[in-house]
Order: sequence, then C-alpha cells, then structure tokens
Amino acid sequence: MKWLVVLLILLGGGVAAAALAVPTNAAVVNGSAISQETLNSDISAIAGSPDYQCYLTSEDYLSSNGSQELAPITGAGKGQSVGDNPTASSAFVATYLDTVIGHELVQQLAAQRHVTVTPAQLTEARSSLISQIDSVMTQVSQTAQGEDPRFSCGSPSPLSGQAVLASLPPSFVDSQVAFVATASALQEDLAGVGSSEGDLQRYYDEHRTQFDTTCFNAAEYSTEASAKAAQTAVDSGTPFSQAASSAAQSGTIPCTELVAVAGELGANISTLQGVAVGQASAPVDVNGSYVVLELTKRTPTSYATAKPIVSQAVQEVGAQATQTAISGAERRASVNVDPRYGTWVPTSASVFTPFAPATSDVLNASANTATVPVSKSSPFSG
Repeated sequence: MKWLVVLLILLGGGVAAAALAVPTNAAVVNGSAISQETLNSDISAIAGSPDYQCYLTSEDYLSSNGSQELAPITGAGKGQSVGDNPTASSAFVATYLDTVIGHELVQQLAAQRHVTVTPAQLTEARSSLISQIDSVMTQVSQTAQGEDPRFSCGSPSPLSGQAVLASLPPSFVDSQVAFVATASALQEDLAGVGSSEGDLQRYYDEHRTQFDTTCFNAAEYSTEASAKAAQTAVDSGTPFSQAASSAAQSGTIPCTELVAVAGELGANISTLQGVAVGQASAPVDVNGSYVVLELTKRTPTSYATAKPIVSQAVQEVGAQATQTAISGAERRASVNVDPRYGTWVPTSASVFTPFAPATSDVLNASANTATVPVSKSSPFSG
C-alpha cells in the first residue's frame, strides 16, 4: 500500500479562511468540483490539531527517509478581524490541494469500476488508519527526531492513532476514513479478486497456507555465505541456538500469519512457505544483511481471524495495477486550479506553487505589509 501511504502523507491543511468573498471552486477535476468551502474547512480542521500536524510531519520524514519535510502550514499575518487565525502558506496549501485532487481521481476510478464500500469496510478502514498513525508515531520515536516537538508534539510517549483522530472534527475524520476504504476496495478490485466478503473468502480458501500462524527463530548474518552455512547446519540437526552463535544478532519473531512475516522481511512468500517445522529458510536479503529463519510452530488460522491480513494481502497484489491506473488517470485528467493556489502541471500531475501570486489572488493582502515577516512562499488565507 505504498502508493496509499504517499497519498495519506500529505493530508495537510492550514488555517481558517478569512470571511471574504472567494470563488466557489478551489479546483475542478474532470468536471467534478472541489469547493472552496471544503478546502477551507479541511485546512481549518488540521490547523486546530497540532497532534495531526506532528503525524503528518513524521510520516513525511519517514516516507522520504529524512530527505524532505512537510511545507510550513502557517504563513505570515492574520485576518483583519479579532480572533482570525494566521494565514496558511501557499506552499502547504498547494501540496494539500494536490493531494485532494489525487483523492478525487481515486474516487472517480472507483466509481468507473462500480466499486463501493460497506459499513464493515468503513469500520476496517478506520482501524487501518488508526494503526497507520500508531506505527508512524512509534517509528519516529525511535529515530533522532523522537524528541523534536515538531514530530512528537512534546509527548513523552508516542501519540496514539486514537488520540490523533480525536483531535480532529468527526466530519474530517469520516472523510479520510471513507477515502481509505474506497482506495482499499479499489486495490482489491484491481487485483482481480474483488472486495466483497465472498471474494476475500474465496482468496483465503485458494491461499489458505499463506495465512497459517507461524512462529520463527531468526538470526542475522553479515554475509550470504555464513547465512547459508547456518541454514545447512540447522537442516542437518544442529540446534538453532548453536548455529546462530556466530550471527550478528538473533532472537524470535512474534507468532503471526506467514504472509505477514514475509511482508515484514520483504521476502517472497515462496521462500518461507515450504519450510517445515524444525527446518531453516534460505537466507533472506534484508537491506544487505542475510536473515535465516527456523520455523518452530505452524497452525492453521481461521478466515475470521485472518480476515484483516487477507484484505492486506489482496491489496498488495493489486498495488501495482492500482498505481498504474492512478498514473494513467492523472495523465488524462482535465484539471483546473484556482490560480491563487498554483497551476496544474499535467506532465508531473501536480499543483505548481506560484512564486509570487498576483495581488488580486491574495485574500488577505495586509498579511504582506512591511510590519509582518514574510515567508518564502507568499501567504494567503483560505
């Protein structure tokens, strides 16, 4: 689901819009409007949630391996009325609008393929989004950024997905959950499987052993030759603990479905599927190190228990086809963007932020007066 993660990364926003007359639409995608009201509502929602902003910053950092940072949300100046929030930076709003356009294209693709979601799928999507936030905040806490307030929000322990979503308006959360559900169902459909309960049950029946609950010992070696020697030793009857004595590190992998173990290691499921209890796997290349696994226990998993991982497995099968479909939809899309937010660039399928918006495009021109520090990207409210 890497493509989905990328889309989720940039679900950003800024601040509430000033009460000024503005055009009806922020963008129009293949004739379908993204209203100004929706844009303002979304960026206002996220401006009010420092916890969600920290999540977005953390996800952007992790997904780019630390090579990029989320654009600053707050621009210069405030609205002219008492209580007005600061303006939002043009760089951030362009990025956010770019993401919303991408979401709209996914929704249109789903509609074209007659993909719909059920209440049960919405419930699963909410759990998936919570788990995604949990994972991101835990991972970033283990990096050098773990104590940086921009990433941690000053919390002594990683922010939870539940807490982050609770800091946002329910309507905003519901819209993000609906998108996750639709995108997941689209992946399942493009996998050639389908997203209905019957479709997933059928896939489980055809690949039942991939969802067996498995328990492994693991040892990591610096060279493939030493890992291969350990595999041969274990398969010849040498206790795993003895074979692992020369490993860089060793331990156990928590018992879980086989397909989940393979996914975590980035291994082909076939590498692990034929391993018998008491035997070792072929070395698995994990970022230049070589991991050997000894299977210690394997038991069947019922469909009811395995269902979440069955859905994930099907989505992974359809991930490449989905990314291809989205890329094609972006290239063919007819997109018009309000010029205050930038220009749609078809070749890169993105919103290009204007270096210096026209004066008529700046909603709160007073934010650019000499008494207010001006950011690199010209600010505006909205």
